[in-house]
Parts: sequence; C-alpha cells; structure tokens
Amino acid sequence: MTPALATTPHATAPLVRVESLAVHFDRGRGQPPLRAVDGVSFDLLPGETLGVIGESGSGKSTLARVVVLLQQPSQGRVWLAGQDSATLAPEALRLARRQVQIVFQDPRAALNPRMRVHRLIAEPLRIQRIGNAASQRDAAVELLERVELGADFAERYPHQLSGGQRQRVNIARALAVRPQVLVCDEVVAALDLSIQAGILNLFKDLQQQFGLTTLFITHDLGVTAYVSSRVAVMYLGTFVEVGGRDQVIDAPLHPYTRALLEAAPEPVPAARRRAHAPLQGEIPSPVAPPSGCRFRTRCPLAVDRCAAEVPAWRELRPGQHVACHRAHEALDGAPLAQRAAPPSASP
Repeated sequence: MTPALATTPHATAPLVRVESLAVHFDRGRGQPPLRAVDGVSFDLLPGETLGVIGESGSGKSTLARVVVLLQQPSQGRVWLAGQDSATLAPEALRLARRQVQIVFQDPRAALNPRMRVHRLIAEPLRIQRIGNAASQRDAAVELLERVELGADFAERYPHQLSGGQRQRVNIARALAVRPQVLVCDEVVAALDLSIQAGILNLFKDLQQQFGLTTLFITHDLGVTAYVSSRVAVMYLGTFVEVGGRDQVIDAPLHPYTRALLEAAPEPVPAARRRAHAPLQGEIPSPVAPPSGCRFRTRCPLAVDRCAAEVPAWRELRPGQHVACHRAHEALDGAPLAQRAAPPSASP
C-alpha cells in the first residue's frame, strides 16, 4: 500500500476525515483484487472545497461513494463530524447520511423517469422522515427557486427537462436535507460546455447560501482551478500531490500534476502551462499496479529508484505535500525538460 497522507490537527475540527482508506474489489477464482483506492487520507474542513483531479480509472468516483457511505471500505476509516462511520448503529448511520449528500455525473440516470420533479426533490425528506407531504412539497418548490428553475418545473417529468435542468434538479435534491457536506462527482462532465459555466457558478452561489463544504471530483483542471480552495491529485488509487489551489496549479511538484497541466486546454491560463513532454501511455491496471512509484511507467523523470522504492509523502512547501523521489528538483530550479529514460514499463 502506498503511504497515506498524514492528517494533522486543525484549529477547526474537520467535517470529514478519511484515514488510510482502501477499496479493493474481489475478482474471484483466486485472482488478485482490483485496487480502486489504495491508501488515501485527507481532512475536509468546514467551508472549503477540495478538488480531486485525475484521469478516468484513478479511483475518484469510488472515493466519492465511500465518503457518502454508499461503498464500504476494505481498509481504513471515514469519520463524519467526529464519528467513526463504521461504528454507527443503523439509526445513527441514517442520520449521519443526512449530513453528506452526493450529486452524480449523469443527470438523466440519477432521476427516476416516472416521478415528477417535486417528488424527486422531496424524496430525501421522506427517507429521512422530515416533515409531511405538504411541507415536503413546499421545500421542493423553494429549492427549485434556489437552483434558478422556479415553481413551474415542479410538475414536470425528467424527460421534459434539458440536461442542465436535470442536473439542477439533482442539486436541489441533494440539498433537500440541508447537508453539511456536498460531494460532486463529475457533475458537469456530461453537460455541454455552454451549460457548464452556469452550473459551476450556481455551485459557488449555493456554497455561500448553505454554508457548504464540498468534495469536488473532476478530470478537468480548468474546473478544479475555478471551484477549489485545495487540490488533491489522484493517480491509480493514491494521492500524489495535495496543496492549496494556487500552489498546485501555479507551482506543481509532482510530474503527473505537471503533465496534467500541460495537457489541459484553456481556461487554465497560459501562464500556468509549461513546456513539458506530453504524458505517454495509458494508466496501468489497478489489478497489478507498478512497483515503487505507481506513476513511474509513464514518468519522464523516472530512475531505477522509482521502481524499487515507494516515494515518501513529504511536505515540501507549507501545506503542499507530494509523493515523488525527484520532486525537490521543482524547488531547486533544476531543468525539468531533462529527463532520464524510465526503467522498465512492466510492473
């Protein structure tokens, strides 16, 4: 297992604390498990937005499902408002789930096509036994106003809505029980570019209105740069770099982060883009991840040590952690264009 990010004391207690989290899926017949998440730790502080960025297959969505208690971890713990979710009795677990809600990527698949909009939004209130039918409908209408749709949409069915409107309904439904934490899993990935900006601006407004703490999962660095206060870069089930948004975007320490920045289209500003070699190859299989550093089979900086030794998790700048044997070169001003050939591409 790769080294976990050590959680540290804060003046304000974290709303979510994830400790040494691993999610391994059994493949049966004596086959090795699929290691979707493999040693992740972080704190989510009140009012912040932690953006989790990485390619498809890096484990981001599995991480999201564990945080909202839809997926049991194989190892590690998830603490919600100081409570270990693994120790909660069924009724306490139901109440804990009220505090953390999720908005999924596909707005069409997330909505029951046979239910009208007001019932879809009120469904969490019924599950959590909050109010009666009349108050639940009133709450649904109010939330429609909050997500800039309006009461006219209450009687519609999902097929009568556009993709952006369906996602606004999903957001309203997630907010129905007034959660403290909102997990957003690729919430604009399935939307047209012309719709994405409106949804992102809505999220920022709602975060202020509801005092939300947000875990924002995306593969888009432009989205991350816009919505996040901190950024965690995830690769093959592990975090490879975590820091403040400006630290990670303006002064990345890990070669994978730098490769993502180089590959990112606008709106990541040109000043934040650097002339590095493009990222080569595909992400390895989580069934048999490479030895040592998991990124080393694609890394233009890789040396023999990278295959033999798991890189230690280090804080190279205040608040900016990285797991890379050669990350200090980014601090020392070494010419990052000079790259040693990676060792073997085999695990």
